[in-house]
Amino acid sequence: MTDLQTSDTERKRARHLHAALLFNLVVNHIFLFLMALTLIKMSSIPMILMAGISLSLLGYILISAQRSLTKEPVWFVRCHWQLAAKRARLFLILFLVLGILSIAFFYGGHAMGFKGVAITAFTSILGLIFMVCVLGLVVLEFDAEHQAKDGKIPAGAVTSYPPSSENT
Repeated sequence: MTDLQTSDTERKRARHLHAALLFNLVVNHIFLFLMALTLIKMSSIPMILMAGISLSLLGYILISAQRSLTKEPVWFVRCHWQLAAKRARLFLILFLVLGILSIAFFYGGHAMGFKGVAITAFTSILGLIFMVCVLGLVVLEFDAEHQAKDGKIPAGAVTSYPPSSENT
């Protein structure tokens, strides 16, 4: 863990993408997902809306982190934004893979020869795996946001995103 002398504005900027990812994970993928899941029998629009919001937020995080590589002068902020982007990429891959598998089995399971109970069981298992991964990412992001608030950078992030020559 590396402690740095940073200003309050730098700490606030470093926390920004962690907060966006936390919003996506907690509000969108827990609260809105549960609401959409209860309404799935009436309409699939809430589920599509939830997925659209999530993809938009993940795109915002990834684009902002990519821009920070050239436009952000403070290494502390860049490092935290790259850390948030790394976790956003991991979540995006998880979201797309498990989402596509769930949709394929939910809507096409009968064509593949599965019975209704097997389809429900398999999609439920995929959903459970997804929610456990979301919980793990929530814990990691809360810790990263707290470290950004305290002006710290994890040792793994320092090795992955070393400071440039002007920051040493």
